[in-house]
Amino acid sequence: MTPDCAATTPRWRRRPAERRREILDAALVVFGNRGYDCATVADVARSAGVSPATVLHYFGSKASLFETLLEDRFLGGMDEEEALVVRAGDEPVRQTMRRLLASMWKRLMAPGMADLLLVGMAKSATFPEAGHVVFRSISERWRRLLVTVLQTAAGRGEYRAVDPHLTARVLAGGLGGMMMGMHRFACYDPSAPPPEVLLSHYLDLVDHALAPSPEVTIPSPACDAPGKGER
Repeated sequence: MTPDCAATTPRWRRRPAERRREILDAALVVFGNRGYDCATVADVARSAGVSPATVLHYFGSKASLFETLLEDRFLGGMDEEEALVVRAGDEPVRQTMRRLLASMWKRLMAPGMADLLLVGMAKSATFPEAGHVVFRSISERWRRLLVTVLQTAAGRGEYRAVDPHLTARVLAGGLGGMMMGMHRFACYDPSAPPPEVLLSHYLDLVDHALAPSPEVTIPSPACDAPGKGER
């Protein structure tokens, strides 16, 4: 089949994996725009160009669809970031940290992620599964990666000694806060910098904050100065 023919293939004739992806893409928009409570399976089906029965065939229920969407968007790229740390080898740890934080930032800034995160956080009280997914991705697995890099850097003398677990929380929280600021408040701030400028400044601050402390030079005793103490 030629590319042109594939592009015009009716949705109902596409492979299950493609249809499932289209439903998840539609769910991202619908849940992000309407919230969990107001969104319906019919809304998602309409956006995806399929029937409500098809959505339920693949995901079972609205709750299962929402949980799968959270896992797909928040946990889907974690394997790549974990592999990034494993492949780092002997490269400067500072470079590994910058690439890891940049990858996390890129995923957070993907279209629809801020709205989905807010919906997931809002539903965590009545839909614990949503909170668990967000916690496992942004908190638990990201912090584990950051702790690994921090400990490796400290062992090589490339970073100063810090509490790796506490520092990992601060680094991940900084990314999340910047993402929310860019998505929610940048429209009210005409001086807001572009996302790439904000990230670059953030990475520079991390470099400076974690740089090894300079060695302290102990001055020579004053009595060693010529003529000092002579009568």
